[in-house]
Order: sequence, then C-alpha cells, then structure tokens
Amino acid sequence: MKSVLIFGRSLSLAGIGACLKLEKNLNVEFINPQDPGVRQRLEEVNPDVILFDLGDPPNDLDFALLHTKPGLQLLGVDASSDEVFVLKGLHHRLVSAKELSKLIVN
Repeated sequence: MKSVLIFGRSLSLAGIGACLKLEKNLNVEFINPQDPGVRQRLEEVNPDVILFDLGDPPNDLDFALLHTKPGLQLLGVDASSDEVFVLKGLHHRLVSAKELSKLIVN
C-alpha cells in the first residue's frame, strides 16, 4: 500500500485527496503546512508521494526530502491548468560532464 500525503489546504487538494481516499491501495493523509510540528508529522507519515498545490507551494517542503528518501515523488498540482509537475527522488552517480548531458537529454 502506498502512502500519499496531501500537503496543503487548498480546495483543489481537498477534492483530490477525497478522491484518492476511495482507492483501496492508497493510504491518504492530510497535513496543514501551517500547523506546528509539520516536520515531525512528515517523518511520522513517511509518505511515498507528497501532493501539493503549485499555486501555493509550502515553505516547509524542501528538496532535502528527495535526498533523504530515494524514490519519493513530489507532485505539484496546478488546478487552473490541469497540469501536474512531478519530481522524483532518483539519484545518479555522475563521473563526467558527458554522463550529465546524457541524463539531461534522456
């Protein structure tokens, strides 16, 4: 079962979260970024996916999470354009600029 964290307070995230809760193979949790103890709660939930609103990106959600939890997916949802921005915590060992260019191109 995958753990999905809805990180934000927007109406669009609430609706998406309600729909995702209907999926039997997902465990959906909600966090209000304004609540105290957000960092601790993030660690407790230990999500596989974090969903946030691109129109209201949370300050406490940073890219360090991608480094500390390989495979974590950050999904930024833009309700006004029906688009999703996906960041994955994939790590690559690069030893040359050529390898970096291959990673960018592919």
